Amino acid sequence: MALSTAVPDTSVSKTIVTDFLNRMWLFKWAVSKRLVRIPGFGRAYAFVSDRYFTRHFIPDLRQLHDTLGDTGFSERYWIWAGMLLGWAREGSLLAHDRDADFALLPVDLPGLMRAVPALRQAGFKPLHQFRNNKGQVTELTFRRHSARFEFFVFEPVDGMLRYNVYGWPPDHLVEVEARVPDQELVPFEFLGRTWLRHADYERELECMYGDWRTPQRKWDYLEDDRATVSRRPWVNPDTSWSD
Repeated sequence: MALSTAVPDTSVSKTIVTDFLNRMWLFKWAVSKRLVRIPGFGRAYAFVSDRYFTRHFIPDLRQLHDTLGDTGFSERYWIWAGMLLGWAREGSLLAHDRDADFALLPVDLPGLMRAVPALRQAGFKPLHQFRNNKGQVTELTFRRHSARFEFFVFEPVDGMLRYNVYGWPPDHLVEVEARVPDQELVPFEFLGRTWLRHADYERELECMYGDWRTPQRKWDYLEDDRATVSRRPWVNPDTSWSD
C-alpha cells in the first residue's frame, strides 16, 4: 500500500485556530460586560476589572503608536470618537470605554494592511474586518488583552467624511451611515505620545454627541450618534479577516 505524501493545509488549520481564539476572546469580553451589571457583585467586579484594564490599556496604546510609527504609518491615521471625547472632556481615557477609536482615509487602507505583520508581532491580533453592503472594507479591528483597537475608514464626500457602524449578528443586522466634517489634522499630546486629531475637535464632538461636555453613560453608537444620516438592513455581515 502506498503511503500518502499529502501535506496538511496548515493555512486552513491556522485560520480555524485563530477564529476559535477570537470567538473565545469575544465571549469573555461579552461576559465581562454582563457581570458589571449584576446588582451588588457588579460594582466589586467593575472595580477589579477597571484596574486590570487600565494597567494594560495605556501601555498597549503606546505600543500601538510606536509600532505604527516604525512602519511609517504614524501620519496616516487619527484619534476620534470615544478617545477624542475622553481627552477633550476629562483629559484622560473614558473610564467605561473598552476600545480605542482611530480613523484613516481609504487611500491609506493598503498602508495599514502592510503594517499588520508588525502589529501581529507586537501582540495585536486581527479580530474583524467589517464590510458594508457594497463589499467595501470600512473597519478593521484588533484585540490585545481586554481591549479592542478599531480603525474606521472615512470616505470624503462633499466636504464631509462618511463612515459606517454596524449592529451585531445575528439579530440586529443594521448598517448605519454617518458623517462628520472633513477637517485639517493637527498633532496633540496624549498618553505620553503625539497623535493626530481634527483641528476643531469641539465641532466634531458636537456633531456626534450634541452636549458632549455632559457625560452620557448610556450613549449608544447605533441609536444616539447625531452624525447619522441613514440606516438600512446590513446584508453583508461576514466579518472574517482576510489579508
